[in-house]
Amino acid sequence: MEATFKHSGDLGDIVYSLPVMKALGGGVLYLDPNGGKGTGNVNLGYKDYTNLNVKGIEFLRPLLEIQSYITDIKLWSGEAVDYNLDEFRKHIKFNNLAYSHLCAFKLPNSYADLRWLYEIKIKEGYEDKFILSRSPKVQGNHEFWEFNVRQIRENCVFIGLEKEHEIFEYALGYSVQFYKVSDALEMAEIIYSGKQFIGNQSLAQSIAEGLKKPLICEVNKNYPAVVFNRKEAKYV
Repeated sequence: MEATFKHSGDLGDIVYSLPVMKALGGGVLYLDPNGGKGTGNVNLGYKDYTNLNVKGIEFLRPLLEIQSYITDIKLWSGEAVDYNLDEFRKHIKFNNLAYSHLCAFKLPNSYADLRWLYEIKIKEGYEDKFILSRSPKVQGNHEFWEFNVRQIRENCVFIGLEKEHEIFEYALGYSVQFYKVSDALEMAEIIYSGKQFIGNQSLAQSIAEGLKKPLICEVNKNYPAVVFNRKEAKYV
C-alpha cells in the first residue's frame, strides 16, 4: 500500500515538507482544509489553526500533482495517516522549516540541501528578469529594497497577490511590472525561468528554494526560518 502523509500548515510550510515525502518514498498527501483547527496539531500562541483552506489547497495543487513522489492530493477529514507532517512544529527550535520537518522523522538535513521540485517548464522571455515577491507578513529590511531593487526595477517582474504588488509600489515609490499567476505551478515556472529570485519568507520563496534558484531573501530577524547554507542563496 502507498504511504499516506498529512499536513495542516500554510502553503510555504507544505512546500518545505516535501523533502520528507521524497525521502520516504512518496505517496498520498492529505491536506487539512481547516488548517488543523481542533486537532491539537497547531499552536501558534494566539490561535490553534493556520490559514490553510480549500482555496489555498487548489492554488497549490497543480505544483504538487506533477511531483513524481506525490501520487495523489486529498482533502483530509480525519483519516489515519502514516506520517503526520504537522510534527515539524515540535522540532522548529532554530532549524529552518525544511530541516524541522526532516528532524521530526529522524532524517538528515541533506535531503533538503538538494532540489526537491521538478518537472517545471521554462517560460520564454524571463531568463534575464529578477523575479520579485514580498508579502506584508514578514518584513524588516526596507532599506535593502529601497536602495537595491531601485537600480534594477526596469528588469524586474513582481509575482504574488495584487494587493502585495500595490503595497510594494506604494512603499518604494516606483513601478514594477506585475505578473498575476494563476496557481503555484505558474509561480514556479516564472521563478524557474528568471535570473534570480528576490523576496521574503513566503510561498514564493519556498518554491525558489525547492528549485535551488539563486535568491536573496529578506528574513525574519527573530526567527530566520528559511536560511540554507548554499552559495547562491543570500539573506538580508
